[in-house]
Amino acid sequence: YVICSSKVKHPRTILKEGINVYQVKVVRLKGKNSDQLFKRLKENAEQGLKPSKADLVSLLLTPLMSGRLRIEERIIKSLNILQNSRELITEMELEKMQAVLYTLADKFLNETELNRVKEMIAMTKLGEMLVEDGIRKGMERGIEKGIVETCRELGVSFDETVLKIKQRFCISETDAREIVRKYWL
Repeated sequence: YVICSSKVKHPRTILKEGINVYQVKVVRLKGKNSDQLFKRLKENAEQGLKPSKADLVSLLLTPLMSGRLRIEERIIKSLNILQNSRELITEMELEKMQAVLYTLADKFLNETELNRVKEMIAMTKLGEMLVEDGIRKGMERGIEKGIVETCRELGVSFDETVLKIKQRFCISETDAREIVRKYWL
């Protein structure tokens, strides 16, 4: 199965690779209009009705649907609706839904549009997790660099430094050598 955006004019249903021929089942949402989905959800909200789980899942597919709104606007609207529907889904479901929208944003948006979506994501649990992961990786790189520079300043050999990095981070010798090479000035 291949999911196509509404912009794909002629989806391929057969893929030939050498002697292999693959039949592709195309899932195309061009006939679905995201504007109508947003309008229905807005009207329901005005009447005090909450969206169903099926509605929330449909929001994940709005970047692939047709409609007047730009993909960036669809993603931001969908993220807002998801954020306001916390009582209908678990925190884990919310994070997974946000991750799907972020993945589609990464695929379909240019850098400027993606930055606007990132601002929305930054205010979510998923955003917090991404920031924490970035901080952890940054700290690891800082520690790696500090160990390598300190070993070098103390006159420890390249190979001994590789061994220390390997032991400290429980990584392979190949990975340790790559780290030491990166910071060995």
